[in-house]
Amino acid sequence: MKRSICFSLMSLAGLLLLATTSANAADTVYTYTGSPQLGDVGGYTKTELSLKRGSKTEKIPANDIERVRWDGEPPQLNIARNQEQNGNYTAALEEYKKAQAGASENLKKDLLFMIARANLKKAQSNPAELDAAIKMLDDFIKGNPDHFRYYPAEKLLGEAYLAKKDFVNANSAFGKVERSPWKNYQMDAKNMKARVLLAQGNTKGALDAFNAVAKMDGKTEGELASKRAAQLGSALCLEKEGKPQEAIKLLDDMIKNVSSQQKALLAEAYIKKGDCYQAMGESKEALIAYLHVDVLFPSEPALHAEALYHLSNLWGKVQQQERGAEARAVLKQQYPESEWAQKASGS
Repeated sequence: MKRSICFSLMSLAGLLLLATTSANAADTVYTYTGSPQLGDVGGYTKTELSLKRGSKTEKIPANDIERVRWDGEPPQLNIARNQEQNGNYTAALEEYKKAQAGASENLKKDLLFMIARANLKKAQSNPAELDAAIKMLDDFIKGNPDHFRYYPAEKLLGEAYLAKKDFVNANSAFGKVERSPWKNYQMDAKNMKARVLLAQGNTKGALDAFNAVAKMDGKTEGELASKRAAQLGSALCLEKEGKPQEAIKLLDDMIKNVSSQQKALLAEAYIKKGDCYQAMGESKEALIAYLHVDVLFPSEPALHAEALYHLSNLWGKVQQQERGAEARAVLKQQYPESEWAQKASGS
């Protein structure tokens, strides 16, 4: 906690210093690796963004950009971003769409990406919305081929096609990400291509591909995150091969080392731990694993729905039928169109 407070104070000090030195700055670029940077966005390509600060122009790599707070954007937009981060996609989308009216050209384009991203996340618990999400992402990419959000949009598009089991288009999108200039994106794309193999039933090919990424050198946070994602992928393959104990060992190691900010990765790891324990007939351990997702990662809708489904069945096995009924009710209320709600209804 002390470390967190110190970090916050340092960030605040950095902001104040930047505010002093860039009194007329308008835009704020938030990066994954440093303090927020104030200035005026002078332009961008799909690989970098130009930020003017006085007489100097700084080039920020696109893969380091977490978000941009644009000059003149409405204050509610930050609330909407937090709503999206917390899994409240419907509320976030409402605010994003409101912000489109009167927005600058830069903000309009960024909003198109944010709306497409939130729609895909929402569709993850409702497959009926996948086609609309794919169209939005495709429209954004075609209309903004040189935007700094280009590669993240291609990755999301690949994920959407993978969810639809359209493996050709999924591989096409991941292939474009793999040709980006950054190692962490390339590693990420290789992981996603391995997931395509796994979804096609080629478990051995997928395991080889995940292991290859896990063995790559990784120095940056992004590269290390990709190595952890590969570790998770290897565990998925081991589970498919009927080796739950080996899978759990990998998952525990991954959970111990991954950043708490990687919520989707952690949530999937706990789901797979639960699956492995169920395969071994250890209901109590499985229940604890799924509970992690329900309590810590409800912002991951597809995985949260899956956890609720398993909890609705497992609580009964530990003589707590009421809690099982409660989990089933939450599942049907929050994710009525998900495959897990359908399973819970017996259809």
